[in-house]
Amino acid sequence: MWSRIKDQPAVGKLIARYDQLPTRDRQALTVLSLALLLALIYLLIWRPVTQFHDRATASRENAGELVAWMQANQASIEQLGGAGNAASSSAADKPEDGRALMALVTRSAGEAGLSLQRFEPSGDDAIRVWLENAGYADVASWLERLNGNHGVMIDQAALDRGNEPGQVSVRLTLTI
Repeated sequence: MWSRIKDQPAVGKLIARYDQLPTRDRQALTVLSLALLLALIYLLIWRPVTQFHDRATASRENAGELVAWMQANQASIEQLGGAGNAASSSAADKPEDGRALMALVTRSAGEAGLSLQRFEPSGDDAIRVWLENAGYADVASWLERLNGNHGVMIDQAALDRGNEPGQVSVRLTLTI
């Protein structure tokens, strides 16, 4: 392979020029080339490998600390996890019937800054709701709060694009 490289015209010219240099210049060029090679090895191989190793070690230590903390606080974590599930499904937060659902929906819509155009009961445990030109993000966060905090489910939904960007007209059937 080395002979194939030497046969290249450009490499042959460089070797000829190198051979014509004085001895001190050849030695200086050799030392400079060796220094450049060592710098490239350090910058392109050694430093990235050590940085990766240091990051991996730190990540492993952080994960170990997290596991140790979680094991030490397992009882508290389980208690908080159980309390969150109990709170989200507790009878106090979930409406008991259609009237309570209607009151909850109208109150929470007002708190969310939404104006209900029309609403009507739909059976014993459902309500139909209409909103016109409401902000999509506002409607989505309101529905998420109703579901997460009170267990209200969306039975049917129809969204139509409003006149302005980000505005929607919504028809919903919400159930408990």
